[in-house]
Order: sequence, then C-alpha cells, then structure tokens
Amino acid sequence: MIKFIASGFYSGYLPKAPGTWGSVVAIPLCLLLLPYGMVTLGGATLGCFIVGWYCSHVLTLDPTADPDPSYIVIDEIAGLMLTLLLSMVLLKIEPAVLLSTSVFSLKVWGSVFIAFRIFDICKPFPIYRIDEYLASTTTWRGFGVMIDDILAALPAAGLVWSLLTFIF
Repeated sequence: MIKFIASGFYSGYLPKAPGTWGSVVAIPLCLLLLPYGMVTLGGATLGCFIVGWYCSHVLTLDPTADPDPSYIVIDEIAGLMLTLLLSMVLLKIEPAVLLSTSVFSLKVWGSVFIAFRIFDICKPFPIYRIDEYLASTTTWRGFGVMIDDILAALPAAGLVWSLLTFIF
C-alpha cells in the first residue's frame, strides 16, 4: 500500500519521466477537490505532504537505498497541488473559474503544470542544496523527498502569476 500511495497510484512506474506522470495524476485530484474550495485543496495538499513524508521515509530507510527513488511521485502531486493553490491566491481566482473550460482556465492549468515541472527539474538554489543535504541523511530522506517539490512550488507559483498577469 505504501508503494501504491508513494508512486501516485503506480504512475511513478510508467516509462520515462515519472515525475511528469506524477504531476499529471495531480490534475484530476485537484479537479475533484476544487468544488469543495481552496481550504479543502490546502488541507489535501498538507495531508498529501504528511502522508508522502511518511511513505518516502519508509521507502528510503535503507542507507544503501536511492535517497530519492524516481518511482516516488507523491512529492510531485503535493508540489503541483501547492503550485495551483498559491497561484489561485496570487491571481485571486475562485475555484469555479478553474472548473470551467474557458481559455483563461486552460492557461492557468497549463502554466501551473509547466512552471512546476521547470522548477522541480531545475531545482534552483537553495532548493538543490537543501535536497542534497537531506538526501545525505537517512533520518531526513523522506522529508527531503517531499520538501524540494514543496519549495519548487513557491517560485513556480510566482512564475504563473507573472505569466498570467503580464504576458497572457
């Protein structure tokens, strides 16, 4: 069950770009949560982070194990959820807007997805330093697996806000 959850319903085992597949899984989860409001999305994001931390911790306890196995994608799910939530706050968007099929809604979803993937893959300073440090400790590996994606959500949401405010 832990691998099922950590791998985003086994999407982390799909060939090529497991992090991208995990981010794709986050979209229907967000769509299911949005009708219940931003507080629910925020609570689910926090819950996803805590469950992901536990699952990642269990799966990386072995000191010889990969400190951040590619099949663990619950971090991408939590990160994309947080990127969406922060983007909604910055852009002052109500959940109903993102449940529509408007051009603006599609721009938001696309921008959130692409911006999060960019910052998750690139891991700009200080995110990569934090990730490296936590990966080197067995005790904090599970937290490290999760926190780099949570930190990547911050500049990703800023990029989404910039793109949708000044360019699109």
